[in-house]
Amino acid sequence: MTQKSFFSLCAVTLVAVIAAAWAVSTRPAIEASDFDGSLVFPGLIDDLNMLSAIRIEHKDGTFTLNSTADGWVFAERDNYPVQDDKIGELLIKLTRMEKVEPKTELPERYDRLDLVSPADKDDTRAKEVTLLNAAGDVIAGVLVGKRKFTLGTDEGGTYIKHPDEAQTWLVTGELTPGARPRDWLLREVSDIKDDDIARVTITHPDGETVTVFKDAPEDANYQVADIPADRELRRDTIANDSGRVLSNLLLDDVKAADSVEFPADKTIRAVFEGFAGFTVTMDLIEDGDVNWIKLTGTPPTEAPAAEAQTDWTQAIAELNARAEGWVYQLPGYEVAGIKKRMDDFVREPEDSGV
Repeated sequence: MTQKSFFSLCAVTLVAVIAAAWAVSTRPAIEASDFDGSLVFPGLIDDLNMLSAIRIEHKDGTFTLNSTADGWVFAERDNYPVQDDKIGELLIKLTRMEKVEPKTELPERYDRLDLVSPADKDDTRAKEVTLLNAAGDVIAGVLVGKRKFTLGTDEGGTYIKHPDEAQTWLVTGELTPGARPRDWLLREVSDIKDDDIARVTITHPDGETVTVFKDAPEDANYQVADIPADRELRRDTIANDSGRVLSNLLLDDVKAADSVEFPADKTIRAVFEGFAGFTVTMDLIEDGDVNWIKLTGTPPTEAPAAEAQTDWTQAIAELNARAEGWVYQLPGYEVAGIKKRMDDFVREPEDSGV
């Protein structure tokens, strides 16, 4: 384990210790005749400094999250960064879990608790979480099943089973390890607000070009350029989605850039021009119902005004550093604004009845 990873895990361990102590001191009364109260992993806090990887197995495959010098990464996604806070949250929950009461030991009843291993059932809801050291040895492992919401605590409980034991348990706490890439990946792609975007030029593969724009940042709505003389906007706000695409843009999945092609005859290109002089180019390719984008930013050519609140040279450099070498899968609603054509913005004028 690297020095940075070690200190990061020390911080996680400290939080886990505090959380565990708080949990014990504020433990609510749980009405179970044979409440156990012992920790599921009594030695885990001491073992966290050996943690090197987390493996999550589920019905759709396996996720491997590795600790590196630069933080945690997603192995099956070309080592793209993951959300460190989600790692910390998982570890804290594992260290805090207490046994409430034993449940079934009969394999034929495991399915009732969603505790059939992914290795034994294709459509199981169970998830197997394994903590590993640098040598690949298991530090701790647990099969996570159904939630129990009526435990008498704010968090409720979870049914679990140790992979090498027949006994199942109801334990305290909510343990819900994500089974989607977006549950772990660092999701932010960009967050450039529409107040910062002056113009968006959308070019479709067949050559059709549509431009939406604002004259000033404080304008309420984007306008559409070059509306045909016999047409009108469908509504005043129709172009706003196109100007807001870069705001709070969150990925669903990610791939290395060289694994997705963007042929000219299938690629939509949107160029976002900022009031401050920067540009961001987004290329979009549709693969069935899946949307893939890539981003490239160009910083302003002039120095910012003294009253500027954002250093756009730095902001665009950070965007490029984050996006270089990657393509992002986005939900359709995130990019609907740059799929629009002129006919989506305008209509024939309605009869005024005069």
